[in-house]
Amino acid sequence: MVNISRHQKGFTLVELVTVIVILGVLATSVSSFLRFGTQSYTDASDREALIGTARFLIERLNREVRHALPNSIRTIGDDDQCLEFMPIDKSVIYLDIPVAPEAASNSISVLMLDRPLSSTTSYVSVYALNSADIYSRQSGVVERFSSVVNANDKAQPSTINFASNILFDAESPTNRLYFIAGPVSYCLENKVVYRYEGYNDGDYTSNGTPGLSATRVMMAEYIENYSSAGNIAPFQTFPATLQRNGLALIQFKFVRNLEEIVFSNEIQVPNVP
Repeated sequence: MVNISRHQKGFTLVELVTVIVILGVLATSVSSFLRFGTQSYTDASDREALIGTARFLIERLNREVRHALPNSIRTIGDDDQCLEFMPIDKSVIYLDIPVAPEAASNSISVLMLDRPLSSTTSYVSVYALNSADIYSRQSGVVERFSSVVNANDKAQPSTINFASNILFDAESPTNRLYFIAGPVSYCLENKVVYRYEGYNDGDYTSNGTPGLSATRVMMAEYIENYSSAGNIAPFQTFPATLQRNGLALIQFKFVRNLEEIVFSNEIQVPNVP
């Protein structure tokens, strides 16, 4: 017969089960707390990333569209998925331009800033009233120049030379002449906004977006409001009236994981041609 010392100690089965249950409850509580903290951090990071992306896109659009050629903003592509406009390189005051019944001329004088023109700028526009004339390079509204003799002095006249004699359709009420290059577009494609530039006149795909000659740069992603069926139109334009400037309405719905942010932004486009 085995003698058990009365000083020997141990745990009963009930005590072991109780400890295991308590440790399980504690482990579940701690893991839930850690999971909640991790999820909160992930949600905050997603929200911050969405806000940062949205602000960058909206600020860039605001800056560029506000400096677009008056009456040049328009929507293109299926379901108006692109906003297209003609950026202004420089705005100047002309001293005189040939307008019928005056004689045609191959040069005009303007007061220019001392900042040089961009190397891609090759057209001037006077009193453009609709986007169709602008993008078709309608003669008398948009003319290609051959050279500019810049006085490098804002107060001194500079000369714009043309390859042949030209006539403009009408005088600008403010004697304003704009130097322009090629169009720029912002397009929403497959939940991503791209910026297009450097494409040729008339170079568009079958769905109306800029063609193969365009340079494309990604500007933002995680945008859910556009689909082939069309939900919320990302871009809308409204022509200028006697009471207000032209308007571009931008609407984006940013979604990432469980975070959702909707941006609706109205951009006023100066309409002094």
